[in-house]
Amino acid sequence: MRKYLLSLFLFIFCITVPSVSHAEDYLVGDLPGQGQNIHEPVVAGRFYPDSEAELSKQVNNYLDKAFIESLPGKPVAIISPHAGYQYSGAVAAYGFKAIKDYGYKRVIILAPSHYSRYRGVSILDVVHYKTPLGLIKLNTGICNNLINNPPLIGTSMQAYAREHSLETQLPFLQVVLGDFELIPILVGRLNNEEFDFVAEKIKPFVDDQTLIVVSSDFTHYGYGYDYVPFKKDVEANIRKLDYGAFERILALDFDGFIRYKQATGITACGFVPVALLMKILPDDVQGKILQYDTSGSITGDFNSSVSYVSIVFTKSSESSENIDQNPGLDNDERLTLLKVARDTLECCVREGKKPDLNSGKYLLSPILKEKRGVFVTLNKNGNLRGCIGHIQPREQLVKAVMDNAINSSMNDSRFRPVSEDELAEIEIDISVLSPIRKISGADKFIPGEHGIIIRLGGMSAVFLPQVATEQGWGREETLSHLCNKAGLPSYAWKDENMEFFVFTAEVFHEDKI
Repeated sequence: MRKYLLSLFLFIFCITVPSVSHAEDYLVGDLPGQGQNIHEPVVAGRFYPDSEAELSKQVNNYLDKAFIESLPGKPVAIISPHAGYQYSGAVAAYGFKAIKDYGYKRVIILAPSHYSRYRGVSILDVVHYKTPLGLIKLNTGICNNLINNPPLIGTSMQAYAREHSLETQLPFLQVVLGDFELIPILVGRLNNEEFDFVAEKIKPFVDDQTLIVVSSDFTHYGYGYDYVPFKKDVEANIRKLDYGAFERILALDFDGFIRYKQATGITACGFVPVALLMKILPDDVQGKILQYDTSGSITGDFNSSVSYVSIVFTKSSESSENIDQNPGLDNDERLTLLKVARDTLECCVREGKKPDLNSGKYLLSPILKEKRGVFVTLNKNGNLRGCIGHIQPREQLVKAVMDNAINSSMNDSRFRPVSEDELAEIEIDISVLSPIRKISGADKFIPGEHGIIIRLGGMSAVFLPQVATEQGWGREETLSHLCNKAGLPSYAWKDENMEFFVFTAEVFHEDKI
């Protein structure tokens, strides 16, 4: 048996500009099929163990350590990383743990091609894909149906000859699902019209017994990846860059995702498969970040770092117009969060410290350990004194409250840091957010009920739901003020390219609990 050893570089290797002998892209549908019976594994022993026993043990260990909060519906798709298991396996396990208790007959994998450069998508033309855990049967009927759509959909065995992005997903799927049929798709380059064509060809084969897995790593930072957009606060800036992409993915904002790539140059090797997923999924799915990490944090070296995320998209069995799918907090949970915020404010201002969440002082229910978006607002004598938060879930709710209590008191650029003399006069509000959803236009925004995010040409701003009520604004007045906050003319909300996103919030106050 080959030794399971490899350098760090090979384990996290995920080049962003594929190298081939072709001077230009070829159309994948131009290549003839080269049907085989079995496709042998190409990265076993390098990206993951080539021993059945060792691989099974490693995958199960990762799954055992992954904690999944309750989901609002059945998963329909996941986004999963594809580096060597010792780097991205722990993150990948969260997505696969989320699908473990659901039965799927088919799995469609959308993965990027690292080594072949072509336009369109390539379907693997074999009967079985082999891993150390056994054979996986392809759904040859669906595969052949898709292949018969040249020139953008075809087959290229060359593309699969040494590709790791698709194969690294398979052992996890074998462990959590057992028997299933595979539709493997390596995605090359697509323009906007081609995204629509390919998505429409795949959609008929997506039903409630089908799971879509998208394989992608995110920011590849460092000179080795020819991507060094910043040199200070590298860890924080990588996270900020990644979460900017995640925000658009969770909102299924295809156009915004494309513009974000153009604006930042973010080196996400699965950018095209992720964008294709956004074209395939229905509008009523809900996305959630399950886990995030970077190779830089794992190795302690941010001179070269690759980002990994597990994202799940779910669909409720009951259709609903209500965008708030998260369970509400009971009175004790609200009191705990307010206590954490107050203690954090006092400790931070007086001592420059954080309180210890594990001291036994706080009753931390499972909901408080879920990842949720949250804002912490400080008011002094009825006037705003600081307000900072996270629109998208980034960390456990209780930790997010602690961090944003600090940020609101010390890092809100509109105000000087809170002083010790002010503490007695400050009142705290907490707003726990629902997932955000894109809406078709301003007329769908309900002031006082919805929080609102606008985005136009790289400019954006947000108001919490209570802002319109507190200020006595109607829809148009709220949107005009929000445009000003974004640095746009007050009438910019009427622009046909303006994008609108809404969310709800569970708001509670120190003096009303």
